[in-house]
Amino acid sequence: MSAETTFAPQTQTSRHNTVVTFQLGRQIYALPIGSIVRIVEMVTITPIPRTNHSVEGVINYKGVTVPVVNLRRHLGQPAVPFGLDTHIVIAQTGERMIGLIVDQVLNVSTFPQIQVSRAGDILPKGLGQAPLLRGVVQTAQGMVLVLDLEDLLSSDQAEMLVQAAEALNQEAENEQSAEEMPSPPDAAQGHEDDDQGVEETQVEETEMEAQE
Repeated sequence: MSAETTFAPQTQTSRHNTVVTFQLGRQIYALPIGSIVRIVEMVTITPIPRTNHSVEGVINYKGVTVPVVNLRRHLGQPAVPFGLDTHIVIAQTGERMIGLIVDQVLNVSTFPQIQVSRAGDILPKGLGQAPLLRGVVQTAQGMVLVLDLEDLLSSDQAEMLVQAAEALNQEAENEQSAEEMPSPPDAAQGHEDDDQGVEETQVEETEMEAQE
């Protein structure tokens, strides 16, 4: 898969599920392709103070401030340094976009609906009831956990991130406006101009006395 990939809107059929698969550690996860907007290489992320530890910050995507979540931390896995394969999966949830940091994006896969099992039918009791799991697919490469994007972040959490990102943007704009404002005249320079004026007056008076 290329460094930056854009996905056109797609509709899942009743018989097949098309997903984008990615890796966190040794585990393979997937998200429905219909929710994926774009996959981008790691870029500079602006931190947001006093937010959840899994929130790395925000990025600017086509003029839109997008909160970015470290999916490793969000799923309770230890954080690791970002590498060459680290990507941000920009996904759409409702009216909002969110960026998800993953270790490596693998490919686009299509599974027959019959091959997708309910999490509760395969995983140990308790784990299968996790609301963020949409389903489980057994493949030759191992078990693929299909995530439910709507449950990754609650609506309150998503709204909080958007508000924090907008506040951060506004603060940056205010600082930029302040830098662009013309500086007030230097007080010392004003005194020098006054002194120069006094000296010029004294010179004119001296010349007039000499003429008399």
